[in-house]
Amino acid sequence: MTLIKSFNVEIVSSGDNTLPPSGLVKLSLIDVSIADAPAISLAELRLRCGGLMPINLPLTFDSSLIDPRRSYALAVRIEKDDRLYYINTSRHSIEPGTVSGTQRVTVDQIASGPGQLSL
Repeated sequence: MTLIKSFNVEIVSSGDNTLPPSGLVKLSLIDVSIADAPAISLAELRLRCGGLMPINLPLTFDSSLIDPRRSYALAVRIEKDDRLYYINTSRHSIEPGTVSGTQRVTVDQIASGPGQLSL
């Protein structure tokens, strides 16, 4: 039985708040229970946007897929033209079955060679 739930996620930057024009924001709810194995995505939202952070998004998922014995986290990537601009470098653990309120995920800008990215 499908039981749809959702919660809000606020994406903030640890430094520069500028998004690349038409950047692709990927927000995922992932199962991170198995060490040394790829995470399993349970929900994903992809949205093109530009401008300034923070970005506020709702993430919807099927709560019947949640196993309380497993570990879950939120993952954020912001790309443009298959080039990574921002990613969350710290694990943002979450309990999807009991989550409430807005979850704030901090992303870090990715350096490109000796200097920072030019947007």
